Parts: sequence; structure tokens; C-alpha cells
Amino acid sequence: MDLLSDTGSNLIWDFNRWFLAVFFTAVALFYLVRILVLKRKSNKKITRIGKPGTTHFATHVTFRIFRMAIWGACAARLIWPGFDTYLVTMPYMLPAAGLMIGNLLMLGGFTAIIAINFYMKDDWRSGVPEPGNARLITNGPFRWSRNPMMLFVMMTQLGFFLALPSLFSLTCLLVGVIAVFIQVGVEEQALKRQFGERYREYRNQTPRWFALR
Repeated sequence: MDLLSDTGSNLIWDFNRWFLAVFFTAVALFYLVRILVLKRKSNKKITRIGKPGTTHFATHVTFRIFRMAIWGACAARLIWPGFDTYLVTMPYMLPAAGLMIGNLLMLGGFTAIIAINFYMKDDWRSGVPEPGNARLITNGPFRWSRNPMMLFVMMTQLGFFLALPSLFSLTCLLVGVIAVFIQVGVEEQALKRQFGERYREYRNQTPRWFALR
């Protein structure tokens, strides 16, 4: 029984090498295409990372560095399984079911992010949009949470840690969650300045993360 269990865990661990590499490649391609399409349609800047030295800039640079590091690590371990040693992996920290739960959280989180992106249509931007180029969206998923996309980003980050339990993924999870909280604060301040009382009313009615209504 132990031999069968170990064999199953190893198969899922190996499957996850392919899954994670394909998943993060798909994420990168989705955002690349989304930004190019929106930029072509609107002829406006879609990605705003803030001025150097600002909190907005720091969080965006952090996100970019870790996104590149995650994709690079997943691609490297697909080609070179021994790369796991450098990630300080913990393959036996979770049973095989735990790894699959991580995959499902990642798929569910990214699917929700795609759905929210298309619900926002041409209003989606990466970072804080320019004043006058944003619309306050309060319906759909934004009726239940002021930051539904960030909520699912954290869900995906948790899934990554479960799918690849390691010191590397744990670091990505902790830094990612901290960066999300900081970025949400930056965006909320910008919305408060731009929409004033409308945003304050929305903030009073809708939780930052999630609540049944």
C-alpha cells in the first residue's frame, strides 16, 4: 500500500511539473494579449506602474519580478527536475490530494480572474488608471467585493503553494499577499480622490474582500 501511495504521489508531482509550466505560460499569454487588444482599441495606456520611488511603483515591480521568477522556476523544473533542490521543495508535506487541490484553486482562481476581466470589458487596467479614464464599477462581482480580482489572485497564490510546496512558493505566497494588500490600499486612495462621495458610499456598502449580502 505504501509503495502504491508513493508511486501515485510521484506521478502527481511529475504531472504538476507540466501543469505549472503550462498554467503560468497561459497566464502570461492571456495578459499580454489582453493588454495589446485593449491598447489597440482604446489607444490609451493600459499598464500604469506609478512613478519610481512610490508605493505603487514598488508593488508593481515586485509583482513583475515574482511573476517572472515563478514562470522561470516552473519552466526550469520541467526541463531539469533536479532544479527542485534549489526551490527547497517539500514533496511529502502534503498528500497527493493536497497537490491536486492546489491545482484546482489555481484553475478556479484564474478562471474567475478571466471572467472579471471580461465583465469589466474595456475598463480593465493594470494598476491605477489615469484620472478621468476610469469608471466606478459597483455591480456584478463588485457588488460582493470591492477587490474581487485581487481576492482571486491571492486564491491562485495559495493554490501555487499547495501545488508546489516549497520554500520558494511559500515566499511567493507571503510576499504576494503583502503586495496585494499594499496595492489595494493604493488603489482605494486613488478611487477616493477621483470619485469622492460616490466611492465612500460604495465602500460603506461593500466589503473590501467578500461578504454574503
